Amino acid sequence: MSTHATRFDTPSGRAILDFAMSLSGISASTHALQAILLRQDVTADNLTNVSTPGFKRRLAGGQGADFSQGPLEATGETATNAFDLAVQGEGFFKAQSGDGAVYLRAGVFGLDAHRELVTPQGYKLSPTIRLPADATGFSVRGDGTVLAGRPNGSQTAVGQITLTRFPNPAGLLNAGGSAYAPFPAAGLPRDGVPGTAGFGTLVTGALEGSNVDLAMETVASLRNLRSFQVNARMIRAQDDMLGTLLDVRH
Repeated sequence: MSTHATRFDTPSGRAILDFAMSLSGISASTHALQAILLRQDVTADNLTNVSTPGFKRRLAGGQGADFSQGPLEATGETATNAFDLAVQGEGFFKAQSGDGAVYLRAGVFGLDAHRELVTPQGYKLSPTIRLPADATGFSVRGDGTVLAGRPNGSQTAVGQITLTRFPNPAGLLNAGGSAYAPFPAAGLPRDGVPGTAGFGTLVTGALEGSNVDLAMETVASLRNLRSFQVNARMIRAQDDMLGTLLDVRH
């Protein structure tokens, strides 16, 4: 029984080798395009949220987010943002959604019909903070103590805002915008009083801005576009080579 090995030093052998190399090149470029599109999705999301309070820059490659401190931006204490809070340091606000606990860096709060602090989505701050019906004002100390002004000019403590820390915040699941959901990779949550045991402090009349660097993300977007164009041209060139090889064979 005889066997025949393909010889690549013959015209037909070289054609087969060229054909295989072209297919391999197309496959590699296609995978590169997919990776570029995934990176661009992350970059586009970062650019979209450059002005979203508390947003943390997403990292490419499924590596979670960059939880470095964003800039504190004073919002004042007007009727529309009287309950704005920022975390200076580590920790998340905890709120309750319909699907369970969510964790936030954006301290954008308001009052619901029960005079309880809630997020713009209606998630209740946890622990629950309820202001008295006759409260004339609201303030929060750096340690999270919530004070309500009374008609007689005094202030009464009506609650305690706590923060939550995780051993590995990058393991949290993004729940949209600047909200995160717990996940085993983040480790077990630990609640604590602001300003103690490594927890950050609270700042009233301010919000933490996004930590997205607009210039850096713009450069990344342009780099992704350039890489996409290069790989698309490579696929076209390899496709043309395949067409030529097939024409030759016929």
